[in-house]
Amino acid sequence: MAVMKKKKKEPLGELRMDSTADVAFLLLIFFIVTTIFAAEQGLTLVLPGKQKDQTDNIKVKESNIATIFVQADNSITLNRKPIVINHIKRAIEDRILANPKLVVVLKIHPEADYGYMVACLDELRLANANKVSLKTSEK
Repeated sequence: MAVMKKKKKEPLGELRMDSTADVAFLLLIFFIVTTIFAAEQGLTLVLPGKQKDQTDNIKVKESNIATIFVQADNSITLNRKPIVINHIKRAIEDRILANPKLVVVLKIHPEADYGYMVACLDELRLANANKVSLKTSEK
């Protein structure tokens, strides 16, 4: 009687888990490098440097100052006269043409909406007002 040998099955292959971490890190690096990060944009203001002493203060004549005030109820005045936001550009342009040394003081009441301050700054930028002073004030 012939004895039949039983064939042993050879393993088909191993699933090696050694490089799984390497692949995960490569995918992570790929997605970090290819992702575009949105830069948040804010107000661009050039702020003055630190004052060394009180002699650094500059005195400005009252005739060279235009004051815009945003009140608590979000109403806007230019030199104590009511004005609409859309008319600020034209009014300031006319004043700058008449007086190139004009300094615009933008006073904001602490309870006024932030959007009104931004809208006023945008109008001043469109009017090419380069000398702008920001101030928080209740009056």
